[in-house]
Amino acid sequence: MTIDDVQQGITHIIRGEDLLSSTERQLRLRRMLGVAAVPAYVHHPLVLKPNGEKLSKSAGDTGVRELRRAGLTPADVIGRAAAAVGLIGAARPVAASDAAAFFRTP
Repeated sequence: MTIDDVQQGITHIIRGEDLLSSTERQLRLRRMLGVAAVPAYVHHPLVLKPNGEKLSKSAGDTGVRELRRAGLTPADVIGRAAAAVGLIGAARPVAASDAAAFFRTP
């Protein structure tokens, strides 16, 4: 994952808080590879199903592709995701350029 991020020039990473503990290892690996640039990270609370299980693509739960196919705009998807994890109070369109406010550098 870290090598792919470096090769693809990834600058912002959004993932669940269940992956927070791996962030320092990935940053250490970047330094070992001689990569000075540090991506901005946001670790959101896990999005849970009504039964308390983690929402997951691997479990066949609805993903971004399905939402886009259903006609949602990128701003709609970002806004729904931000609301689902508590970054904003209610779902509303959020432009990708405005989503940068959710990020912080570790």
